[in-house]
Amino acid sequence: MKNNLQDTREKRGVRNSHNIISIIFLSLVSIMALSFSIFLLVKNARLQREEAAFKKELEAINGGGFYTAEEAQKLADDAAREAREGAEDTLREDFRKKLESGDTAIGVVRDLFPGEIVVNGSGRYFFFPISDEIEHHGFAETDFELSDNGFIKYVGDKDLDIKNGIDVSRFQGDIDWEKVAASGIDYAMIRAGYRGTGEGKLVEDDKFVDNIEGAIENGIDVGVYFYSQAVNKKEALEEAQKLLDMIEPYNIEYPVVIDIESAESDEARTATLSSDVYEENAKAFCDTISAAGYKPMIYGNVKSFSLLMDAADVDDYDIWIAYYGNPQYYPYHFNMWQYTSAGKVKGIEGDVDLNICITEY
Repeated sequence: MKNNLQDTREKRGVRNSHNIISIIFLSLVSIMALSFSIFLLVKNARLQREEAAFKKELEAINGGGFYTAEEAQKLADDAAREAREGAEDTLREDFRKKLESGDTAIGVVRDLFPGEIVVNGSGRYFFFPISDEIEHHGFAETDFELSDNGFIKYVGDKDLDIKNGIDVSRFQGDIDWEKVAASGIDYAMIRAGYRGTGEGKLVEDDKFVDNIEGAIENGIDVGVYFYSQAVNKKEALEEAQKLLDMIEPYNIEYPVVIDIESAESDEARTATLSSDVYEENAKAFCDTISAAGYKPMIYGNVKSFSLLMDAADVDDYDIWIAYYGNPQYYPYHFNMWQYTSAGKVKGIEGDVDLNICITEY
C-alpha cells in the first residue's frame, strides 16, 4: 500500500515538473515574440521616418515632385552632356590660344598626348607609345637655354662638354671658314653627297671639297653625311662605299652619317619603302662605315625614328636627331641635336643649321 502511494506521488511530482518547464518555455517564447514584435515596430517606424526625410529632400530638390527612374537617368545624361560640352569648350579655347600664340598644330596635339610620340605624315597623325625599353636621354626640360648669340647652351647638372656645330652643303654657298672658326663653332658636319629621289643617281655635293678643306684648314673638326634614297641594302652599301672613297684623303674626327628622311613626295623612289627596309639600309650603311674604322651615325627627325624606323631597332647606333625647339621632344638617347635651321653664323650668308654634340669624339 505504501509503495503504491509512493509511486503515485512520484508520478504526480514528475507531471508537476513537466508542467513548470512547459510554462517557463512558453513564457520565454512569448517574451521573445514580444521583443521581436517591438523590434519590428521600432524598425518600421525608423524606416518610415527615413523615407519621409528622403521624400522631403527630393521635394526640396525638384520643387515638390519625385523623379522616376527615367527622369533620374535623363538628369544624369544631361549633366554628362553638359560636362562634355564644357570640356570641349575649354579644349577648343586652349587650342585657339596656343595656335594664336604661334604653336603649331602638331605641337598642340603633342601636348595632349605626353605619353606618346606624335608625328604627322600624308595628312594623318601617328601615335607611338613611349617605350621604357629604349634608353632615354634623361635631360630635364630646363637643362638647355638659348644664348644671346643664338646657340643653345647646357645649364644642367651633368658633367658634359657640349660642342657647338653646324652642318653645311652647297645651299650655304661660299663660306668664310676663318670667320666661322672665330664665331665659336667647334665642328662642322659636311654633306658629301646624295642619291637622287627620282632616278637614284649618286651625286657629289658641289661644295664638298671646298667645305671640308676650308673647315680643316681653320682648325674645325669635321664629320660627313650622305643623304640616302636607297631602296634596298645593295644601294645602301653603294652609298657607304661612295662616301668612304670621298673622305679617304681627309682626317675625319666626327661621325660618318647616313641621312634618312622622308622625301615628302609621292613620286620619290622611297615613298613606299617599309620600315624594315629603312632599318636594313641604315644598319648595312653603318656596319660598312664601322668596318672601315670610322664612327657611324644615323641622322633623322622624330618622324624618321618612329614612322620610318623603329627607334628600338637602331638603338645600338649613335643618333643625330633633328628637332627644332627647346625643350627636346624626342625622348630617347641622342648624341647630336640639330636644333634650328635658321641659325646665324659669321662667315655664312643666310641661314644655317645649328647643332650641339654631347658626345666626345
